[in-house]
Amino acid sequence: MPKVLWLSPYSLHDTSSGASVDAKDMLECLVKRGFEVWSCASFVFDNPSGTVAFGDLEQKLQQDPHQTFILDDNGIHYIYTRCHSRHELDFTLDEGELLYQTFLQVLDEFKPDIVFGYCPGMTSLTCFAEAKRRGIKTVYLLVNGNHQQFAFPNFDLVITDSQATSDYYAKLSRINVVPTGAFFSPERFLSKEREPKYVTFINPVGSKGLPIFAKLAQVCQTELPDLRFLVINSRAHFAQTVTLLHEKDQPEVKPFKPTDFPNVDLAGSQKDMRPVYRITRALIAPSLWFESWGRVTSEAALNEIPVLCSTSGGLAEGMAGCGLALPAPEHCIKDHWSLPTDEEIRPWVEGLKTILNTDYSAQFAQAKVLLSPERATDRVIAAFAPLFHKSASNHPQFYRN
Repeated sequence: MPKVLWLSPYSLHDTSSGASVDAKDMLECLVKRGFEVWSCASFVFDNPSGTVAFGDLEQKLQQDPHQTFILDDNGIHYIYTRCHSRHELDFTLDEGELLYQTFLQVLDEFKPDIVFGYCPGMTSLTCFAEAKRRGIKTVYLLVNGNHQQFAFPNFDLVITDSQATSDYYAKLSRINVVPTGAFFSPERFLSKEREPKYVTFINPVGSKGLPIFAKLAQVCQTELPDLRFLVINSRAHFAQTVTLLHEKDQPEVKPFKPTDFPNVDLAGSQKDMRPVYRITRALIAPSLWFESWGRVTSEAALNEIPVLCSTSGGLAEGMAGCGLALPAPEHCIKDHWSLPTDEEIRPWVEGLKTILNTDYSAQFAQAKVLLSPERATDRVIAAFAPLFHKSASNHPQFYRN
């Protein structure tokens, strides 16, 4: 039975992190294929809202004085180490040392074939370097565009979710990143009932495309007066962030206040997205930064909800043809709080009208094949297979001339 050890300061139970959710789903799929999987991590989260899987985590940590915590969940054996804050930038040297020493103990006990994980911080790099010193194969999961200057010196394999990310690093850094596809647990987001009503936008922050959404919702008050929009306030609140938006080239001119959007309804952070997808008629994901995949576009497609997204990274790949992808205005990409002009928002208005009036039945059926966890699992296992042979190269990720 192949043994895989996950290593990262970040919690795999972080529901606020698409990367954590994807990695956890991937590892659970490997368990179903006969892999033995352990995880060595700490309680670091992208956002404090992501701790919901633990209930009141702060209270539990206060009541339990132990430095490490054991949890078995869906076939994975988790070893968590204590840290005082949920934020990576607050992770102390002592907490890093605790994670490292715990990792060494896990290596001795578990004897993994592969150490797999992400996070380019010093604690993680030290752990992976030790794994390499012991002759253990190492794999890095790369699911963002933020590793431009990272050479992956102690990794035998780098994998990612999208072809877009693979192409990005091939062009930028001549790094061979193997695309495997993203992973999903349909029981967490597939709605058995559909009452489509809203055009839904998730996470109202500038980088996720708030300027495009806000301008679109404003224009639709006139052009599509019966259309309702829904904002999911996952990491920020629309009523606050919409006031930060400014006119193009005029940062001092902030035209919006919350009451300017009577066609927009709000909901809080969701542990279960099924009720949201049940009432979603179309999803808009106009991200302004590099999205390796865009998990919500795939979840929408699998719920047979059409998508209007930006051409950022793997967003279009994630929706699998179930909608339209449009380029965002360049000034919005450079300044995530800069509003599109009336002319720049026109393609988005027309695109929204198009997806609301197009039959995507054939694309929805194909998406179920393209986005299946079985297909992605096959790709991961195929990528891992050479690492179980001792003759596998230590540094196959660099392109050869």
